[in-house]
Amino acid sequence: MSDRASLPLDFLSSLADLEGAYLAWSDPIKQSGFGGGAHRWRLEREPILNAVDRDGDFLDIGCANGFLVECLVRWALERGYSLIPWGLDAGPRLVALAKQRQPHFASNFWVANAWAWRPQRRFRFVYSLIDCVPMDYARSYVQRLMEHAVEQGGRLIIGAYGSRSRRIEPQPVEEIITAAGLKVLGTAVGGDPVTARFAWSARS
Repeated sequence: MSDRASLPLDFLSSLADLEGAYLAWSDPIKQSGFGGGAHRWRLEREPILNAVDRDGDFLDIGCANGFLVECLVRWALERGYSLIPWGLDAGPRLVALAKQRQPHFASNFWVANAWAWRPQRRFRFVYSLIDCVPMDYARSYVQRLMEHAVEQGGRLIIGAYGSRSRRIEPQPVEEIITAAGLKVLGTAVGGDPVTARFAWSARS
């Protein structure tokens, strides 16, 4: 577990490169880093909502252009839940797009480094990909999010994406949550074959 104050410079540089790669596209799905089309997008991302059991604020850390949380809000309504979208990303141009996508919630999107960020408030649901930080920071990152971002009784959802084209399996996020000293409340997968894994824990 790492207690270092900042992320490695090469990792921060890769985040900046990622923003440029996403913005090379006009398609909102590709701007979210996904190239599999609309059908697979929903198949591999909607299982995040298996962790949602009521209405509330939903924070997407690493939100890119805000399209994922926009979709999750819409899909949640189909399940009978009302979510308020929030987002955080290190890319200022991506966050600007997220604000444009959801002007009524523009003030809910921030530019910040996920590792160093300390929110001014807590959220009922907090979602983050584990690769928002290097893997040797993962346990500490999960602990920080639970301590600083999740409200009492809320849920921390951790996700990992693989690649069907490159035959890369997603990280076993439930093991990372357990390694952080937290109890896994539930898990879900997306894709066929599985290209996304999600696991969540609750703040007691």
